[in-house]
Amino acid sequence: MSEPRSPDSWQQVTSRQDFTAYLRQLSADCESACGGQDPRVTAAQRWTNQSVDAFLWAWVRLLESRLDGTDLLHEEAPGMPGWRGLAFQLDTLRTSPPGFDSALADVVTEPGEVGSAHDLRLYAATLATDFARDQREMQLKTGRGEWAGDGGSWASGTLHDVLESWTAWLDTDAPFHARLEPVTWWSVAHQLSVARIYE
Repeated sequence: MSEPRSPDSWQQVTSRQDFTAYLRQLSADCESACGGQDPRVTAAQRWTNQSVDAFLWAWVRLLESRLDGTDLLHEEAPGMPGWRGLAFQLDTLRTSPPGFDSALADVVTEPGEVGSAHDLRLYAATLATDFARDQREMQLKTGRGEWAGDGGSWASGTLHDVLESWTAWLDTDAPFHARLEPVTWWSVAHQLSVARIYE
């Protein structure tokens, strides 16, 4: 079992390597807290959003707070989340209420179209809707007795596994990683799109 993460570890993130280590710990915390397997996890450390789509809808809600002028996003530079800002957002999402928005459920945004917090909000809604649809399709296949072993269009069906896939990809030495610096809303969208399919 992993040690519960200290609540302020996002503050120590300054680089991709730091963020990858933070994400690895976040994934381990998710596995313990969401599964209820670690008795050392306190109520404050428990995850409100235990599914991929709930986590993404909470992100939609968090990004909406930026649009209404309250600016709850910890940015390292004006208009850019940076690694620390991204870690801050993920830390906040553990216990944020989900923000399902039926008006956004039909919006389809591609990662290459993301250039602002507003665009990432739309993309997170696109991913949340896609994940829920994918899970429904897999359940229907299973219910009809059809083979559903390919796992659908998402490589992972749990939040822990998606966070783990994101970590694994950031841990590799992919040429694309050079395009992640500095961390922009566009690069966050691309990280999410890879986490969706990376195994």
